[in-house]
Amino acid sequence: MDNMKKNIAWNTFGSIFYCVCQWLITVLVVWLDSYRAAGNLSLAMTTSSSFSAISLFSMRNYQVSDVMGEYTSGQYVSSRVLTCVAAVVSCIAVSMLGNNSQYEVLCIAAFMVVRAAEAVVDVLHGVNQKYMRYDLIGKSYIIRGILTIGSFSLGLLAFQDLMATLFIVAGLNFLAAACFDWMKTSRLEKFQINLMDKKLGKLLKTCAPIVAFSFLLSLENLIPKISLKQWYGEEQLGIYSSIASPTLVVQVFASVAFNPFLPAFSLAYQQGEWKKFRGMFHKALAALAGMCLVVTLGGMLFGRLGLTILFGEGILEHYNLFLPIVWCTILTALIWILSSLVVAVRKIKWLLAGMAVDFLLCLGLVGPLVRTYGKNGVSIVQIVAYAVYIVYLVVICEISTRRRKGDK
Repeated sequence: MDNMKKNIAWNTFGSIFYCVCQWLITVLVVWLDSYRAAGNLSLAMTTSSSFSAISLFSMRNYQVSDVMGEYTSGQYVSSRVLTCVAAVVSCIAVSMLGNNSQYEVLCIAAFMVVRAAEAVVDVLHGVNQKYMRYDLIGKSYIIRGILTIGSFSLGLLAFQDLMATLFIVAGLNFLAAACFDWMKTSRLEKFQINLMDKKLGKLLKTCAPIVAFSFLLSLENLIPKISLKQWYGEEQLGIYSSIASPTLVVQVFASVAFNPFLPAFSLAYQQGEWKKFRGMFHKALAALAGMCLVVTLGGMLFGRLGLTILFGEGILEHYNLFLPIVWCTILTALIWILSSLVVAVRKIKWLLAGMAVDFLLCLGLVGPLVRTYGKNGVSIVQIVAYAVYIVYLVVICEISTRRRKGDK
């Protein structure tokens, strides 16, 4: 048990460390370059994040909740190779067809390669989790975090060019995935890559609604930002993104802290232990509510000080953006956690149906709110859409495990 706690501690620390490193590059780009470069970086990160839904294929939650061994590790890894290729190609194609300059397309392409490396590592981490080797997951995050922040800083200092720097970061991330994650995971379990495996089609079809959900959710984050850029310019997007960058730690921490417990939820549901599931679910909701309160109070008490340290006193003229962004981040974390529970109870079609309606709500709000409230309009759109969807997810979990005859 003590060894298990240490492994989970490695996982938690490593995940947060990697997130902090990715956040730091959004700060360093302002220090070492400009808000314009920050806008380009934000566009690259946000756009690639949308197509990351294709590379990840939202399979991790399904993989770790596959406690009955429906699919093999080789099949999960093989499917990830296919989805990564599809994601990179589609991201570059859509970026070229969009209203982006050649430089912006290259920045997006570079960061999409980083996302592809993350996706390969993610499926290998799913195998690590199967063997409770959370320590390997944490060490992987730490290695890639150090490489990311180091190469980004040195790249900008040496080349003074964001695009070239991002390609260096991408290459080193893939090198780490090959030299550490692939080698360590293959020692835990021997698996083969077979892109012609007939079960891959069934696996991808099963997870397709989760992918569509993830893609639409990422678009709910992307579209308001694109609208802000189009109507108010890259610099305004850069300011918004810079203030938003410190809050990403909260989202990652919440997801990482919850992830080790997902198999327990899935096992309780599949064994018909509805009472046990509901008990764990209600405790999780209480913990999430407590997290929301603590993060909000922390933002109110230390937000000004933190932003001043990171960006200087000049950023405080935009401080009114901070708390709404904090709430957006909290709600995003809640959606990822609750959606993983909906996947665990295998109500995947309902997950997508609710998001489709919520996405239409987001589209309807973007125009009037961003035009009226500017940078704060981006946050308001997301807060309203996310809050509605969170209520929906809670209802789905409650209905799926409602008391019934033979309740254990």
